[in-house]
Amino acid sequence: MNLTNATAFNKNNITPRFSFGYGLTYTTFNYSSLSVRLNNPQANLTRLPQACTIEQGGNPRLFDNIATVTAQITNTGTVTAAEVAQLYIGIPGAPANQLRGFEKETLNPGQSTKVVFGLTRRDLSVWDVVEQQWVLQSGSYNVYVGKSVDDIMLTGTLSVTAA
Repeated sequence: MNLTNATAFNKNNITPRFSFGYGLTYTTFNYSSLSVRLNNPQANLTRLPQACTIEQGGNPRLFDNIATVTAQITNTGTVTAAEVAQLYIGIPGAPANQLRGFEKETLNPGQSTKVVFGLTRRDLSVWDVVEQQWVLQSGSYNVYVGKSVDDIMLTGTLSVTAA
């Protein structure tokens, strides 16, 4: 399912038959230790990315990593299996639960690993039709980590102040 469909499903309160990342497993996983942080809290974030020479793909400042989300996953079952941890972000004034990353980890029984998701300025921005560019919103961003959009295991927030 692509992001557009996921947003339409959420907006219309439709439960998909199979969510992104759906799969069968023969074990269980525990999610814990959510950490959500700005990489440089003292940096003055601006609504618009710093002006620079535009390259193929747009303003390269859109791809600066400005925040990091980490979580720990533990295989609590009895067999080795893979888990796809997914990161969803709720941007203020935008559709909820936008997929912004996923990591697939294979873990032995009892084994734990830390998954790390970097968030770029683009990941946290919305398109402004007046400005004709991506704009970083000030506010509280909801952060969700889980097995799918329908099976969120951890929640947190990221506070952004964009001057």
